[in-house]
Amino acid sequence: MIVLGIETSCDDTSIALIKKNETDGMPPQVLAHQSFSQETILQEWGGVVPEIAARNHLLKLVPLLKETFKKANLKPNEVDLIGVTTHPGLMGPLLTGMNAAKSIALLNQKPMLPVNHLYAHLEAIFLHEEISYPYLGLLVSGGHSIYFLVHNHKHFEVLGSTIDDAAGEAFDKGGKLLGLGYPAGRIIDDLAKEGDSNKYSFPIGLKHDKNPMLSYSGVKTALRVFVDKNPQVKEDAQNYILKKAEASQLLKDTCASYQEAIISALLLKLKRAEEKVGKKLPLVVGGGVACNSGLRKKLQDNHHDVHFVPPRFCTDNGAMIANYALRHCEDATAFPECLSLDAKNRFLDKKKLNQERSI
Repeated sequence: MIVLGIETSCDDTSIALIKKNETDGMPPQVLAHQSFSQETILQEWGGVVPEIAARNHLLKLVPLLKETFKKANLKPNEVDLIGVTTHPGLMGPLLTGMNAAKSIALLNQKPMLPVNHLYAHLEAIFLHEEISYPYLGLLVSGGHSIYFLVHNHKHFEVLGSTIDDAAGEAFDKGGKLLGLGYPAGRIIDDLAKEGDSNKYSFPIGLKHDKNPMLSYSGVKTALRVFVDKNPQVKEDAQNYILKKAEASQLLKDTCASYQEAIISALLLKLKRAEEKVGKKLPLVVGGGVACNSGLRKKLQDNHHDVHFVPPRFCTDNGAMIANYALRHCEDATAFPECLSLDAKNRFLDKKKLNQERSI
């Protein structure tokens, strides 16, 4: 079976073709995988602008599709199934990818499978290695921070989430406060490697809450107050970014301490999630923030059985969408019924989560 995966939920345009491995227990073969990131384009705006992101998807989808099929030496009519992200995400970008998938399905009379790309982030571990169910899933990305109990490939139970910003947002918005530009996660991680993570104290949101719920609004406010009281750190950051000057120790220590607060919150609430489950399970970590070196080290030091999705499959990508579709091929929507599939931008009802937290 050959599966086409299309991912356009936010600002990454990504296409992949994978083939089922005939050997049981072996990862599928990635035949071709092409992506385009809008990071450089969106730096001017300091973040993702949905309309701009959607228009760039429109420009890049056809060239990426052509290149992917060329690299795989395949034609669209040789695909058995089309997997496409339908939720959650930005509606404009989602619809762009959805319409591309429908066009291919219409021209070649192929079935489609709508994919929740949050589930796909965690199940991307099967592109690298085979692990057993159930497992505990930690999804950390720019838009989501969620603890899952994954009973099997069809049953994902939400244990807890953030009530405001995700970990990735805390990195990017913190970087903006410091003057490090967008995106800031990798920059903060690199600077933190040479900093003292105990130099400054930043708060952990919902620290005493016994549920695996996160909050990053407080740590951002604390950083803003810190920058106001220590304006030199922002000047140092601008010199580092704009003038390519050596990063000051003040900047390194600030990044290390701020990152420590973000990671400590994730580890603390991971313990709460484990307590809620009541037993030790393998831990799978996926999403863009799973690439953070500080988070990886802390989890390796503190968890008995942790599995990280490989970095190339951590950010939004077509391979994880194709992989998820392959694992759920029996649930595909046949042609022509698949042409009526639609996208939706939400996955979690945060109001409902807050109500559950208060019970």
